[in-house]
Amino acid sequence: MEFYRPKRKIPLVPILPLIDILMILLIYFAVEYDPKKKREVLQIELALAQDSATTQVVEPAAVLAVAADGSITLDATRVIDGMLVNYLKLFREQYPERKLELEPDKQLPLETFIIVQNALIEAGINPKDVPTRVKIPESALDE
Repeated sequence: MEFYRPKRKIPLVPILPLIDILMILLIYFAVEYDPKKKREVLQIELALAQDSATTQVVEPAAVLAVAADGSITLDATRVIDGMLVNYLKLFREQYPERKLELEPDKQLPLETFIIVQNALIEAGINPKDVPTRVKIPESALDE
């Protein structure tokens, strides 16, 4: 006895809708793609104040104070923005023997600190010869 067997249909995958979806995805990724750009990075190792050797100085020195907002004063004179190099050169001419100390604010951005260091170099002053005034944090072990 022969039973009726329905013909088995071969499953078909509709290609055209898949191509549409792939095109939409391709357009999406083409629009959203953000290529990685090479950027210059400065590697800096910052030393902590308690790790550095500090000395107590009694002799007077001119103070180059830099506030968190970027305002700079040389002794009691407010330095006009962009004129720091000129002020430092004039200071060197008027007081060649006088020492200079840097007093940065705790909230000073690194970018501003680097600008001040570059201005010192442009004025012919070695930044290593300009000590930084620091307040050493009290250790919990001292108590």
